[in-house]
Amino acid sequence: MNTVGTVASSKNTGICWSRVLAAAVLSEVAVIVILMVATAIYSLLSSPQSDPAKDIGEIVGYYVAPPAGALATFLFVLWVARKLESKFILNGVAVGVLSVLLTVGFFAGARTEDRPMYLVAFALRIAAGYLGGWEAQRRRRHS
Repeated sequence: MNTVGTVASSKNTGICWSRVLAAAVLSEVAVIVILMVATAIYSLLSSPQSDPAKDIGEIVGYYVAPPAGALATFLFVLWVARKLESKFILNGVAVGVLSVLLTVGFFAGARTEDRPMYLVAFALRIAAGYLGGWEAQRRRRHS
């Protein structure tokens, strides 16, 4: 590992693994926080006559988790890229892929009818990683 300032990166790949791992973990933490807030809001806004048998967390998670994961991944890729000089997209995709790997266990335990949603969420995270890297690269060129 070499050190550029305080950022450790692999000589072979140019990926700042410490920041990529931190970003992937933090993006997942952000999704959990967003789901907790969305569930609380949904609970407050839903009518008392609504079916209590429906799992609010399941409903909110189904619709909120995929875009929340993509948004969190995108924002944390921008954080990773702040100290980079090059290979923005590579680092961004690495954050996206690693965040998917952190959540892939949920896919195995998901109901069959929910698995397409997980695949969409995974694709959104990787795409968000790519777009975050692209945006960071664009910003660096313009500064």
